[in-house]
Amino acid sequence: LNCVVSMLVTAFYNMADTFFVGMLKSNAATGAVGVVFSLMAIIQAIGFFFGQGSGNFISREIGHKNYQEASEMASTGFFSALATGVLICVLGLLFLEPLAYLLGSTDTILPYTKAYLSVILLGAPWMTSSLVLNNQMRFQGNAVYAMVGIIVGAVLNIGLDPLLIFVFDMGISGAAWATLLSQICSFLVLLVMDSRGTNIRIRFKNFTLKPAYLKEIVFGGSPSLCRQGLASLSTI
Repeated sequence: LNCVVSMLVTAFYNMADTFFVGMLKSNAATGAVGVVFSLMAIIQAIGFFFGQGSGNFISREIGHKNYQEASEMASTGFFSALATGVLICVLGLLFLEPLAYLLGSTDTILPYTKAYLSVILLGAPWMTSSLVLNNQMRFQGNAVYAMVGIIVGAVLNIGLDPLLIFVFDMGISGAAWATLLSQICSFLVLLVMDSRGTNIRIRFKNFTLKPAYLKEIVFGGSPSLCRQGLASLSTI
């Protein structure tokens, strides 16, 4: 159930944004939200790549009672995903217009696409690292904690969308900021949940780029990355 919910969360974000932006009665704004959805799905795929790749290893090591190795992998997967999200954010903002066209934007909807996309890119680090926490907790047998953290963001986004779009009159940018704030909130909740129960704690001192750990992440996470990433590329 948690896995299904996690995969649906990005769709819920986009569905809520599309619904409320559609109430602006602007086809261009609605089109911009649809264009950016494929990028959000790719960012989600990267989060699953690091989350499932590290989570598989963590699950096995906990079973063998190798808690130090499990802790190192948990931190490595988390901070690697966070760094990748930052890289996506920086490169995306530097090449914002070419990226918008690459995603399928037309000249007509380009201003709306850029306004929405520029804020969504700021959420890349939070989204990738949140999905790592979600998957790692699930592989440790704490699926309830993981599901609560990921659902909080989706529910909050539904509430923030009309507030920022209509009450604060921010238009399509309001939808993007609602998504960003919801993702940050979801990240913080997941971080708190990760510190509870028997979950392995994330600590920077345990972060290590051992080739063996990176190999485990690649082998364990590639199926998920290919499955969802290729589907997103075909949508583009």
